[in-house]
Amino acid sequence: MKRLFLYIFFATSICNAQQTKMRENNKTDLEKLNLTGKVKSVKEFTQISTNKDSLILDTEKEFNVNGFLIKETVYSYGNIHSTTEYNYINDKLNTETEKIIGPNGYTTVTNYFYKENEIESKSFEDDELVESSILKMDKYNNVVYSKNNNNLFGTFCEKNFVYNQNNQLTTMTESCYNEDGKNYGNTITYTYVDGLLQKMKHSNTITNDEVGFEERYAYDSSNNCKEIKVYINNVLESRQSMTYKNGLLEEHYFTEKGKETKSIIYKYDSKKNVNMKTINEVGSVATITTVYIYEMEYYK
Repeated sequence: MKRLFLYIFFATSICNAQQTKMRENNKTDLEKLNLTGKVKSVKEFTQISTNKDSLILDTEKEFNVNGFLIKETVYSYGNIHSTTEYNYINDKLNTETEKIIGPNGYTTVTNYFYKENEIESKSFEDDELVESSILKMDKYNNVVYSKNNNNLFGTFCEKNFVYNQNNQLTTMTESCYNEDGKNYGNTITYTYVDGLLQKMKHSNTITNDEVGFEERYAYDSSNNCKEIKVYINNVLESRQSMTYKNGLLEEHYFTEKGKETKSIIYKYDSKKNVNMKTINEVGSVATITTVYIYEMEYYK
């Protein structure tokens, strides 16, 4: 069910992106993408920072008047790589059809089925069942259980979610299995102070050594997340820092072991949607700069 879980946020508080509530399934796609206003379409371009004539179209998203994604087109070197179309019944996703273009292309159709507090999906690639999944919600619409199956390889992952009395996610436990049995486990615990996420502690067995890590959060006076620190065995491994202007994320910096590795600078249009994102990745030899331009069209 990639549709329900994988979204690229143009700009948002990183701390809010750590999902402390699993209520994404009842939001519009514009809300999930942190877009405001009656957005009709978004085109994403990349640009070489030294050449303003080098705009390359990467993706295009189209939305209906209710804020739901109806089509997404992915481009590669100026050609269409794939298209995905979404069909709804009463604002509930009914079918998702992805077409990979080219001589080796194929079509994947995902059907969604709704029951009380439950959503199922089945994905068929050229009529062969390749993936299936299930989501179960509580009476507050929080996801309490999910299962994702890879039917081609006979593997699956299960997740269980626990919430506190304020509907904040406190524990997420994940177990993944292959044909020979369980081969991966992960538990995340969430700690809050005054309603704000303060810590996320990860314990995993992905390398069979159960070495996890801890994320610690800090906020400014407006409750915007301004800092994330990651510790392994209480040793600081990495840090993120964010600055805001008029409530909007303006600068985002990444460091590892005290050295800056990346920075992201955001600019916004009059609707407070990101229309430019500049990413500087610092390497040992040079800094690589990538500029993303977002062209918005709005419903009148």
